[in-house]
Amino acid sequence: MCATDGGADMSIVQQMPENFAAELRRLRSSRRLTQQELADAAGLSVRSIREMEQGRVATPQPRSAAALAEALKLDDRERRRFLSAARVARIPRPAPPSDGAGAVGPPAFVVPRQLPADLIDMTGREEALAPLIAQATAADRAAAAPDPGLADRAAYGVVAVADREPAPAAPVILAIHGPPGVGKTSLAVAAGHRLATRYPDGQLFIDLRGTAPEPVDPAEALAAFLRTLGAAGDRIPATPPERAALYRTLAHDRRLLVVLDNAADEAQVRPLLPAGSRCLVLVTSRRPLSGLAAVRHRALDVLPEAAGHALLRSIVDDRADAEPEATAELARLCGGLPLALRIAGNRLASRPGWSVAYLADQLRDQQARLTALTAGDLSVRAAFAVSYGQLSEVAAALFRRTALVVGADFGVDLAAEAAGVPRTAALPALEELVDAGLLGTSGERYQFHDLVRLYARERLAEDEAPAGIRAAEHRMVDWLLCRTAAAGASFAPEADPAGADSSGDTGQTADPTAPAGVEIGWPAHRENGAWLAREAAHWWPALRAAARAGRHADVVRVVRALHWYSDVATHQHPWHEIFQLGVTSARAAGDREGEAVLLNFLGWALYFCQDRNDDGIVAHRAALAVARAIGDQREEAWALTYLASITARTGDPAAAVAPCERAVALFTTIGYRAGLRTARGALASALAAVGRIEEALDMHRAILASFETEVTGAPGLVGQAAASLAIGGDQAALGRWAEAAAAYAAAADLFARSGTGFGQAHAAYRHGLALRELGDEAGARVSLHRAADLFAAAHSPARERQARAALHHPDPGRRQAPMIRAS
Repeated sequence: MCATDGGADMSIVQQMPENFAAELRRLRSSRRLTQQELADAAGLSVRSIREMEQGRVATPQPRSAAALAEALKLDDRERRRFLSAARVARIPRPAPPSDGAGAVGPPAFVVPRQLPADLIDMTGREEALAPLIAQATAADRAAAAPDPGLADRAAYGVVAVADREPAPAAPVILAIHGPPGVGKTSLAVAAGHRLATRYPDGQLFIDLRGTAPEPVDPAEALAAFLRTLGAAGDRIPATPPERAALYRTLAHDRRLLVVLDNAADEAQVRPLLPAGSRCLVLVTSRRPLSGLAAVRHRALDVLPEAAGHALLRSIVDDRADAEPEATAELARLCGGLPLALRIAGNRLASRPGWSVAYLADQLRDQQARLTALTAGDLSVRAAFAVSYGQLSEVAAALFRRTALVVGADFGVDLAAEAAGVPRTAALPALEELVDAGLLGTSGERYQFHDLVRLYARERLAEDEAPAGIRAAEHRMVDWLLCRTAAAGASFAPEADPAGADSSGDTGQTADPTAPAGVEIGWPAHRENGAWLAREAAHWWPALRAAARAGRHADVVRVVRALHWYSDVATHQHPWHEIFQLGVTSARAAGDREGEAVLLNFLGWALYFCQDRNDDGIVAHRAALAVARAIGDQREEAWALTYLASITARTGDPAAAVAPCERAVALFTTIGYRAGLRTARGALASALAAVGRIEEALDMHRAILASFETEVTGAPGLVGQAAASLAIGGDQAALGRWAEAAAAYAAAADLFARSGTGFGQAHAAYRHGLALRELGDEAGARVSLHRAADLFAAAHSPARERQARAALHHPDPGRRQAPMIRAS
């Protein structure tokens, strides 16, 4: 659309501003040059010089202007002024208005102000708005040039740059992305209004309808921008590249704010980006638009609970103040989603007879919540539906079926099982859901917003056949049960590839340099322990689902496999519930041997993890009866060992000696060394409690040596730690506090290295008491503080209180540590 020397397209580009033509005449005259002489010196034609001075050249080319500056021998200041005037001359302007009789009046330019109305109330978004404005302002200051106003802004809306070299042609681009309903447009518009004064040449705004079935064509958006910037409609170029080129030309030296709202993708945005460094572009999209270069990205998430509460209060006013608890619940039910919060607030505002509690009661019903979150043309369900409708077939199926996942987050493997697709197909589908704003991420995990999960469940019920839903559930449960059983079984001593429990050759040694809190030994323990801890919110419900479905043999198999893992994760999971489920399934399946085993597991969980000694006795007596009825000597010995441990810890250690001796004999007869170590440990503790401390100490030392030489991995570490803890108790009973403190410190380190936080806490507690006996009050307080923190992390409030009380009372009472079940 640009004319060359010798002609001009006057409908789009009027005559060159008088200041450039006059400037060229003035400079030539001051150098006493004729037009011919200047043309010869600049390498231009005389005709070109003449038409420039007469204002008839529409587009002085940059190379021509530079050649003229060189020929005129301009100093730096004159050169900058001259080149700036030439750039202004190249900016097309609207045709000057006519008086109706053909007379052309003075040129006029209407500065565009296209931003939608500002949302005055930005409650909850102040923390997002402030840094966005600061970022835009800082970037603009770095890129923008001084503006002495050489151009006639009132007439042409053109900002000319003077007294400096041309700035790099790079606008400031800020991209805001986030899930549907999170308030991206509101934030961009609010930021635009607050930054508008920095962009006096206008603000452009367009809704690109990126979530609609047919987003705005970039060529149409360009045409709209060109008309706004003064290009006559019949002179807008036909091809998209030409439109983009003219748009960049028009915007190049203007200070414009451009808001590209609701963008579909990078391809839609790129043609709409101006090239001049004096522009600011705000882009909103559900997708991150990571393919755009030189963009500052800002992710927008749901509001924190307090901010959501404040937003509701700003809309509802008096009722929110009168019903603070109901308002807080309503905010929680909206999940911090600004769209949901505003809909809820608007519904209350339009129904003065409603209480906040009444609306909260409606939203409490998950089946009706999305329906209740509708006000006029605003709808949470509709916002989600737009994104859902754009998904690929695989992503849509994965979205629906992962709604069956009950945990707060999930990984790729579980999602693949739910969807029934390979992992290689699940990963890109999950990323597509993230880009669409339908899933969030935390590291390598994915999560639903509560309201999005409800929508996914709606789609599952409506778009899937019942048989398909059952198949997805079955796939997930099957995979979780198999993976859980394999992970749990890896902790069993007999699972160690070195055969540690049946031979004295462990095949590997512990690394004494490993940092505290890092489990050492067989590497599979670390991986499987981390998986079991991370996926507990999935495998535990899967066990319950299998039991409800009558898959009792599967439940027994998986729960039994978790036995040795429970030594390491003593207080991380509800073992009393898990083992009770196993007992119930064993009975339902008629598995008497499994019933005896799981009753012993249950008794341990009740007395050791829950401090429910009486309930533990009931479970172990039941295990003893079943074991004797079926002739299972191993489970009989385990039941006797556990019953003896409870008897000793409840104040009758003398009565514990005989059952321990019977258990030792039974384990010796059947050659089960893991049980034998535990039974001997229980016997040693009982002997210590009745005053036979030296005998107990010798026995505990022998047990420690057995663990050091025969058992590896996590079971070996836990066994060594338990034996060291018992040795510390024996030394303390003998008044040998230095030896006791050393044994407790060793136990704490071993528990830490095995990843057993509760055992580490108990050892740290005993270590603190021993240091106090040695007169090291500062060291004692450090250990007791550590113990209290570890008990808190292990979810043991009673023992946490005990440790904190010891910080303030010099003699909290000494008693032997309760038996740690050795592996």
